[in-house]
Amino acid sequence: MRVGIIICSCLVLLIGSLGAQAIGPGAAVPAVASLPGLNGTFWQSDVLVQNPGETATSVRFLLFPEIRNGEQVFEPMTSDSFSIPAHGQLTKSNVVQSVFGLFNVKGALSVISEDGSTVVVGSRTYTYGSDGGSFGQEVFGVLSKVRAWAAGLRNDAFYRTNIGIYLPIPPAGGQTLSFEITLRDAEGEIVGTDTMDFSEEGLIQHSVSSFAGENLAAASVEVVCSDPDALWYGYISRVDQTSGDAVFRPLRGQSLE
Repeated sequence: MRVGIIICSCLVLLIGSLGAQAIGPGAAVPAVASLPGLNGTFWQSDVLVQNPGETATSVRFLLFPEIRNGEQVFEPMTSDSFSIPAHGQLTKSNVVQSVFGLFNVKGALSVISEDGSTVVVGSRTYTYGSDGGSFGQEVFGVLSKVRAWAAGLRNDAFYRTNIGIYLPIPPAGGQTLSFEITLRDAEGEIVGTDTMDFSEEGLIQHSVSSFAGENLAAASVEVVCSDPDALWYGYISRVDQTSGDAVFRPLRGQSLE
């Protein structure tokens, strides 16, 4: 069902409490998926929520859509309430499909504890290999404000890199919020620029190939948000073109405290 005003209000309070990146009453997973990929892969996301407290608590998952061509691919959704016993753990495999009934989509996820109890959230996005094993990447949120960076981009015949931004709260007053993206090579020279514009909450992910070509052996990224008060999550995902193995790196900014 559509995320309601009460849930959105809780999310605002939650995000405002997470500036130090400590455990708290919830967390974000900036990218979740249930969709086929290149070379016969199928990517899915498992989410785990631990309750370290002395009493039981309940959580909800909020799923936000990918934004393509300025439009949400699906409407934001919220799950039913899930109970977690004291010191217990909740695991949701292939969360996009098993909890929300969606397939062939990607988006972003926020987890909220309904009574404000502390929870610990982890996730993994992965695919199964031809030998029966699996490979993938841990995906976790690091909250950013104004400006953030990541190193280790590579986009060539051996690796491909995607850049993503998750905005969990829609821009105020129907405005558009812009993120300016700058790629620099190992010498510090600009090798590509891009812009991501948000008029609604959700996830935007762009391939580096779409704006900086396919000959980057070593690069870094800087992202600057047009609203100095907005809070958001950014990441890069670098994938081995041969094996499909992926590495997730969150964008990191200055302390929010």
